Amino acid sequence: MHRFCFLLFLFISLTFSSWAQRYYEVSTIDSAQVKVYAVDKPEDADLLVFFVYEAKDVTKVGYWMQVVNKKEANFLLIFVDDEKLSNIKICLVDAPEQAGLKNESKKDMFKIE
Repeated sequence: MHRFCFLLFLFISLTFSSWAQRYYEVSTIDSAQVKVYAVDKPEDADLLVFFVYEAKDVTKVGYWMQVVNKKEANFLLIFVDDEKLSNIKICLVDAPEQAGLKNESKKDMFKIE
């Protein structure tokens, strides 16, 4: 029974960590793992982002939640004003069903190792 509970816990943990999109915003570009440029039009974005405010709502790629502690984050990011400095372009969406990755070449940026 203990083995089953452990395996179930491990499966759930790994499943949710692959969706994890918790970020911490840093103040310098050198300390950022992800440099984000926000665009106005969804067709110009690599990723469509919907912000959530509770960890239980982070259930798919594109659902982002800001955390207040670096240790809670899956990646460190900074928003940049120059597209040339970015490694991903995002567009904020109003509905959760609109969120998701548009540019498949960027999918490895959000993997948890």
